[in-house]
Amino acid sequence: MNVAQSTQTIEPRSFLREFHQILSGKRSLARSAFNNLKPGQKRLLLSASGIELRTTEIYNVDSQFTHAWEMNYDNLTDNEIDDLKKGLRRLQAIIDAFALCEEEDFKKETKYRW
Repeated sequence: MNVAQSTQTIEPRSFLREFHQILSGKRSLARSAFNNLKPGQKRLLLSASGIELRTTEIYNVDSQFTHAWEMNYDNLTDNEIDDLKKGLRRLQAIIDAFALCEEEDFKKETKYRW
């Protein structure tokens, strides 16, 4: 297994744990870890933290649409950086709750009504 494959097989919990440790310590490492998150992971963390994506309205002659800016660590305010810790705790609580579940808990039950 090469290095690229090994980084892709890391569990999502380890990303959260690593980012929490970094965020609690050095902000320069937190910047790098946050910016290296995949877009979906970043959106999930921002959503759990209560941080809304920065958007702008773009108007064309025929249409109007909203553009969401890519969020980087440097775009966050100090309060939002503090909110990341709350978001990480929320995500960790969700992960811990699912860790208690068993495979049968996720099977769809079909109930017949007579």
